[in-house]
Amino acid sequence: MDFRQHIFKAHNIPLPPPESTADDTEQLTPLKWSGYFESQQAIAVGDTTFNVYSSGLSNTGPIFVLHHGAGHSGLTFGLVARHIVTGSASNCTVVAPDARDHGSTTGANQHHLSLERLVDDFVGIIQTMFPNNTRDLVLVGHSMGGAVVAHAAASKRLGNVTGLILIDIVEGSAMDSLSSIPAFINARPKSFTSLKSAIKWHIESGAIQNTESAQLSVPTLVVPAAKYDGSPSWTWRTQLLPTEEYWHGWYSGLSKTFVSAPTAKLLVLAGTDRLDKELLIAQMQGKFQLELLPAAGHTIQEDLPNRVGDAIVSFWRRNQRVNIPIRRPDPHLS
Repeated sequence: MDFRQHIFKAHNIPLPPPESTADDTEQLTPLKWSGYFESQQAIAVGDTTFNVYSSGLSNTGPIFVLHHGAGHSGLTFGLVARHIVTGSASNCTVVAPDARDHGSTTGANQHHLSLERLVDDFVGIIQTMFPNNTRDLVLVGHSMGGAVVAHAAASKRLGNVTGLILIDIVEGSAMDSLSSIPAFINARPKSFTSLKSAIKWHIESGAIQNTESAQLSVPTLVVPAAKYDGSPSWTWRTQLLPTEEYWHGWYSGLSKTFVSAPTAKLLVLAGTDRLDKELLIAQMQGKFQLELLPAAGHTIQEDLPNRVGDAIVSFWRRNQRVNIPIRRPDPHLS
């Protein structure tokens, strides 16, 4: 779901045109998750069984947990995850769950997407997968997922959180744009004739500028739904309009929560105009780091996955905990 013109105020920096795929069937072929993550697990938390993609579960380095935005899935971070684990942070663990009512996650009360429930889910997944964790934990969230990880970090329910990263989410512009989102959702295609047509729409509309990422993530955003005449059809996996009652709660107070979170913080944006007053003041005071990637759209992690992956790893390296060994006196020298 592309919130560039609706959750956020459009910026004036021209974006490069999306790659054309109209006549290239191969570029529209769906890609499998296994080319980007090592494992796919079912993690039970409360009334829900969460689909979780991960790599490096047996590693001993930092744990990067990536939460997608509304209408997306864990595979929105597929290219980012592959870049991280095959790069300089090869000893790390990367985890990307599908939130309730998204992707391949199943269970009761799937449409209950209040911020409190989403935070409970996120914390529960981490505590289930990494009980008694002693490793560095870096929380990363895109759009709505940014609100989830910010509140999770602020709640202090997770130990060893050494970093908090928000991707293209700012409270001020998000709140200003809430009233226009229903019109945007209604303007999208209601269905697609095939997975390839869904991928094509995301690329040609500019919702996702990276063809490979669209091939990977878009198939998890739609589900089969036969038309009245029996012909095949694909419709949206997550119906966003029924979640409207939760939108205000996702973003209200986000800037304060982010700035006050007791950990190092990084905000990744596609343009400086998306900073609201509270964030502008906090940034001038050095309370968080800012990374600008103006060539990207709202789904920065899909458009520029290597840049985002490098930013995540560099941020962790700057803020990782340093274990200083205790020097005990030599009894022979006393």
